[in-house]
Amino acid sequence: MEQFNIAGKSNTSFILFHGTGGNEYSLLQVVGDIDPAANIRAYIGEFSTGKERRFFAPLQNGQVDRADLERRVVKFLKDWAQQKPEGKVIMLGYSNGANFLLALLEKEPNLADTVVLLHPSNLTYRFSGTSTTALILTAGARDTISSPGESLKLSKTLAAHFPQTTFKLFDHGHELTDEEVKFIRAQLA
Repeated sequence: MEQFNIAGKSNTSFILFHGTGGNEYSLLQVVGDIDPAANIRAYIGEFSTGKERRFFAPLQNGQVDRADLERRVVKFLKDWAQQKPEGKVIMLGYSNGANFLLALLEKEPNLADTVVLLHPSNLTYRFSGTSTTALILTAGARDTISSPGESLKLSKTLAAHFPQTTFKLFDHGHELTDEEVKFIRAQLA
């Protein structure tokens, strides 16, 4: 999978997964506000519909194309085994990127030290066992893409398998806000 890298001055690496229509630069400011000294690796979605990049095929009638998603997850995890950075690893995904991270966690629950899921959707993921990976989930109370009720339900499902799960609902829609970034920074401190 294509990626963009920035060398930092710390032992922490942020691994980024943009949302639908985003790119390798979409989440750089978020990481800069959280930890300006961190190493950054931003992945670029390989699936495109027009100009919109994604990490897997769009939903059809509200359903995930599991064969497409599975193929992309297996390919990523094979590459990740060779490319995982040393030190602390924090994976951060927004919307479609967060959904892709959840699919990765289905297969590899100890994928990173911390996984930050910004506005994920509840796409009937299947988890088993328990993991030491810390999860931070955020949602918007007025989000029309990832409904807050489904996000809360997802957080409860995740908490059963990832005991270090934190969920925070913000009073906005599907967009990221400064308040949300400040919350994530405080959680990671």
